[in-house]
Amino acid sequence: MGHVFVVPGDITRFACDAWLLPSDRTLNVERPWLDTVDGLAGAVRAAERDPASRDLREENTLAFALPCRDDRPTPVLTAVPFHGVRSPADVEERVTAGLAEAARVARRRTGPRGRPLVATPLFGTAAGGGDAFRGTLVRAVLEAARRAPVDVALVLRTPRDLAHAQRIRCGEIDRWWPELEGDLRTTSLRLAEEARRGRLVPFIGAGVSMSAGLPSWTGLVDRLLGDHPEPVDRREFGGLDILDQAEILERRHDDRAAFAAAVVRHTTATRYGVAPALLSGLPCREAVTLNYDELYEMAGDALGRRTAILPGESAEAGQRWLLKLHGTVRDPASIVLTRRDYLDFRSGRDALAALAKAVFLTRHLLFVGFGLTDDHFHEVVHDVRAVRRSGGHGPKLGTALMLSTSDLQRRLWGADLDLVPLDGGGVHTRVEDRARRMEMFLDHLLAHSDTGLGHVLDPRFHAVLTPAEQRVASLLTELAGSFGPDEWSTPAGTAVGELLGRLGHDTRR
Repeated sequence: MGHVFVVPGDITRFACDAWLLPSDRTLNVERPWLDTVDGLAGAVRAAERDPASRDLREENTLAFALPCRDDRPTPVLTAVPFHGVRSPADVEERVTAGLAEAARVARRRTGPRGRPLVATPLFGTAAGGGDAFRGTLVRAVLEAARRAPVDVALVLRTPRDLAHAQRIRCGEIDRWWPELEGDLRTTSLRLAEEARRGRLVPFIGAGVSMSAGLPSWTGLVDRLLGDHPEPVDRREFGGLDILDQAEILERRHDDRAAFAAAVVRHTTATRYGVAPALLSGLPCREAVTLNYDELYEMAGDALGRRTAILPGESAEAGQRWLLKLHGTVRDPASIVLTRRDYLDFRSGRDALAALAKAVFLTRHLLFVGFGLTDDHFHEVVHDVRAVRRSGGHGPKLGTALMLSTSDLQRRLWGADLDLVPLDGGGVHTRVEDRARRMEMFLDHLLAHSDTGLGHVLDPRFHAVLTPAEQRVASLLTELAGSFGPDEWSTPAGTAVGELLGRLGHDTRR
């Protein structure tokens, strides 16, 4: 049984095995797709010459997988009705067929998640002609995805589509998150409340980036070791502390810059996975990471949420920021990996550590994909513990999603962190299955962090509102229509406009 994720972002930059590409039986693909996806135009032309695509053109089938390089998600042409979308049933039928073909393709690939993942956009709302009843199409695509035999990500870009999709699922929790047991749901709801209050801060570890094909910290060292044919005693090397392993690997390069370039090469990805997209979609203005990659920022950019990177940039008032304690691929010289880097960090980055400590003391941290073992992390927690002892204990510092936990870990961290195991009490033994449960947890968290109101004043969603909501929408729309330029230009008018915008009002309509 697959899980349906609702993911904010841009499907053309999303890491998956296959994705549904809207088309028609003439293999016509809209120009924005061709302009955005590298190599897509050539693949479509090849499909036009392929005899196997005749079934799609003759309407004997509804989906056709395009030829694609193995390192890219496979586009699956999925035909909208030639006459246009006239009802949600039209879309549900076509998406069901497309997902079946995409699942067949995805099962032949070996992606980093260890389990096939297929992505789909919201079908039929552009050239398909179904935009006027967009709200009912969201439900149709969700229902088709729920029946798919693989994990499916419904990738949405607009707050209105996201709000409605989340509202549907939050009203039917058992249907959409059947694999999450009650205690995980309870923890997620508690964290969602922290997010809505502006108190939740994600602390992002390497485990978050692995669904995009990037390595863990130990995996990075293994890749760097494999870059050079120079023999090494693997047993002796493995017995060293990982910081010393990195120090040895750096000395195998001509200089520090060459080593940093190698690290950047292994920690750069052009597509973000499920976890970065879900974390980036949370209503959080601050985040902290030890990762070098740009997946979190990339996912935010797809939603128009630019992220200021600290250090190096200044965050404007109200702008969200990401504190990169160990550097970034954007600035290879900033990367912290070796023993010497760690020692230099202590002497030169006191301001960063101070900012991290302030976040620990004033927010609720959510540790994701992070094993709680980094030395710098321990130093920050040590100082924070000293402050907490002097002023009384107070609430815990945060919550840590753990692939598994032990009695010793709980003794070590129980006074500071809520440890949330993802192994289902030992039922889920594979790391890939536990990582997938982390994604499902984040999916539940994001869904319940959304206020679910971003579509209320959009007339395309009028049919899915309750009668009381329809009356509220009519009154607010009437109010908006009564405002002129003079009223909108006042401070009060500006505040009203911001509220109406959050409810989905569009002055261009």
